[in-house]
Amino acid sequence: MTLAGAATRNALSNNPKRILLRDLDGQSRTGGQILSNVDRVAGALLRHCGAGCRIGLWYWNSFAAVEAFLATEWVGGARLPVDPGVPVPEAAAIFHAGKVDAILTDRDHAAEFDIPVLVHDDVAPIEANPVWPGIDFDPDKTLFLYPRAVNNGRLFAIPLSYGNWEATMETNISLFKSGRYGDWTGDDECFLSSQQIMHGTGFMGTFPFLRMGLPQVLARKFDADRILKAVERYGITSTMLVPAMLTKLADAAEKRPEVAKSLRHILYGGGPIHLNEIRRALDRLGDALVQVYGRVEGGWPISILDTNDHQSIANWDDELGASCGRSIREVEIDFRPSLASATDRGELLVRSAMVVGDYADPNGWCSLGDIVRRDKRGYLFHEGRLDRMINTGYHVYPEEIEEAIARVPGVASVKVVGETDEKWGETVVAYLVPGSERDKENLVEIVKEFLEGKLAKYKIPRIFHIIDGIE
Repeated sequence: MTLAGAATRNALSNNPKRILLRDLDGQSRTGGQILSNVDRVAGALLRHCGAGCRIGLWYWNSFAAVEAFLATEWVGGARLPVDPGVPVPEAAAIFHAGKVDAILTDRDHAAEFDIPVLVHDDVAPIEANPVWPGIDFDPDKTLFLYPRAVNNGRLFAIPLSYGNWEATMETNISLFKSGRYGDWTGDDECFLSSQQIMHGTGFMGTFPFLRMGLPQVLARKFDADRILKAVERYGITSTMLVPAMLTKLADAAEKRPEVAKSLRHILYGGGPIHLNEIRRALDRLGDALVQVYGRVEGGWPISILDTNDHQSIANWDDELGASCGRSIREVEIDFRPSLASATDRGELLVRSAMVVGDYADPNGWCSLGDIVRRDKRGYLFHEGRLDRMINTGYHVYPEEIEEAIARVPGVASVKVVGETDEKWGETVVAYLVPGSERDKENLVEIVKEFLEGKLAKYKIPRIFHIIDGIE
């Protein structure tokens, strides 16, 4: 019998006095303290909506956020987290479309809602009798609904099962311990969660490190200078960054190279990055870079460009700098050819225990929608998408943005696309057709103002063009 949350619970139980969580302000939690708080949150959830419930989570990185994520697993439930930076209307729309049984959040976010929520945060932990339900979970049951967008009142979310989550944890723990993420030294490793934990950092670092009983530091928001100070203060060895964060950390490291180069595992991914930015990061951060490529529905990660590959890039292997690495041994890959003669180019297909069942065919293969080429050395090269998804480090779906912009008075039609950007890899660009000559005046400012109250900042176009028509 496998109990929901048992692996992490055992790690916390085995480290009752060891500090496993810190924040940038110096506050901390031991394994025993985390365990006690998670049990209390689990008790509150059972009292409020029972076992197996669907819980909406809205948190900045914090001890309470980790505890809320774990408690949802403890009670055999499904968690639906929302990025903490989205505006209230978007968060409310996601929770409503996701049909959550309860919303669990911190005091700051709770103050913005006009609907009942459960509050659990670092300053005001939830009051309830501690409970360890010991629920035997179905590997196919949904644990994690990863939200993508709400269109016409319907939630588009990727449903990771308990089995998917277990496989993701085991895969990343193996990648660390086997040295495939860089030289592993064991008990003195320390992870930094600088990206929000609902995203890739949670899959590859935050929760794997908890399962290993190893310490980590939680940054509420990314700040390169504060992160370098934390690296020095707490002996941080590992982190996970999107490309824009990596470039900012490299900029900050120019003034403190001796601190930055103590990092041994700098995982980065989630979007394209320019070759010059990789080389600059290598120069300032040392031989610790590992690029990861994955998809929530297909696995995090699918392939890696390891530290040895980055040394080749530093030695002017330009072609390798455009690669997203070689597939890891835990993942099978294949191609759906886009050309009749192609065998190692086409839509990438993956098969592993990390693949979400709803996205797999009867043989277990998941079609990712990514056009990928594999060279003779086995390296993968991303060549585009079959759909319109924009990858800025976050996955952005143009249809959602177009639907919002189309509601702005004065916009006759709109098209949103992703265009190449040296800093961001891709950036969101909107083409607007005004309804009349008069509507052209201040149309961009009107659209921006409208979107700021409706969508997350990363979804709002950075560039706008006024045009006469859309083909």
